[in-house]
Formats: sequence, C-alpha cells, structure tokens
Amino acid sequence: METVNLEGIPCQVLRRSGRRVRVAFRQGRLRVVLPRHVDPRQVIERHRDWILEKHEWFRRQRLLADELELCRRSNDEFVALVRALSGKYAGLLAVRPSGIGFRKMRSKWGSCSVKGKVNLNTWLQVLPDELVAFIVFHELAHLRVRNHGPGFKALVRSQFPHCRDLDRQLKLYSLRIL
Repeated sequence: METVNLEGIPCQVLRRSGRRVRVAFRQGRLRVVLPRHVDPRQVIERHRDWILEKHEWFRRQRLLADELELCRRSNDEFVALVRALSGKYAGLLAVRPSGIGFRKMRSKWGSCSVKGKVNLNTWLQVLPDELVAFIVFHELAHLRVRNHGPGFKALVRSQFPHCRDLDRQLKLYSLRIL
C-alpha cells in the first residue's frame, strides 16, 4: 500500500479500478481511493484545506476520547448486565431474539441478523451502563424495525430521548478503543 504525506499527516493510497476518487477519514486515518492512473499528490493538494480541517477535528476528538473513563467489569458482571437489559427491553419491545452473542468487532458496537440473532461487541464491557443499555435496546429494536429510518429513530428516541448525545459518546469511545 502506498503512503503519501501532507504536512506530517500520513495518507493511505488505495488503487482501484474505476473512475471515482474518494477522500475520507476512517477512525481518524486519512485514506484516498483512486483509479490506477491518477496522481495522489494532485488529489490531496486539491482537498488540502478539507484534509487539514478534518485532521484537526479528529485530533481534538482524540483528546476528548483519551479523557473518557473505562468501566472495570468482570465477564460475569457484563453478561449479567446484558441479560438483565435484554430481558427488560425484549419485554418492552415485545420481541424475542433468537440468541445473543458476543464477539470482537472493529467498527461497530452491535449487529442484528435477519434470523434475529443479536451480536454485541465484547468491548461494550468497558462502557458505562447507559451506553450498554442504549446499544442493547438499539439492536433489539431492529427486531421490530429492520432499518434506521424515521420509525426506527422514533422507537429508539422513545426510550432514549437523548440518543444523539449517546451516539456522540459512542463515537468518542470508538476512537479510544475500536
């Protein structure tokens, strides 16, 4: 993989077939996806102001993330918390998951399969109770509404009216641990 520097900011360059150029930050890392024939330096220079602004924003977010406290729970305590929350919210939502599993995920906190199985990221173990509750509710709500449309958002907001703040907190935690 090719790397180009912009004022000390490393940029991963990925070459793909196709014509689209994409410049994006993923988890605070700059990535440029280019067709094989395009010079990355020209693309980076064209987007220079945006890249520098976004990089500074991520730097500030990382500083905030570094100040977050992580919870210390044993595996048994964590599983008990998830069981209690899933029982409470499954009853509230009138749903029944086919199972609840745990696994390490690199980019998300949870998922819900078409067959009704909820998978939760093992890193949830270090998050505050309210954020664990928010994720459990979110995934169980997908058993009622399969997408993230207005109906889903209204359902989540009914239980967590401050869900936007919780989403922001989760993004900070993901910068810290994912």
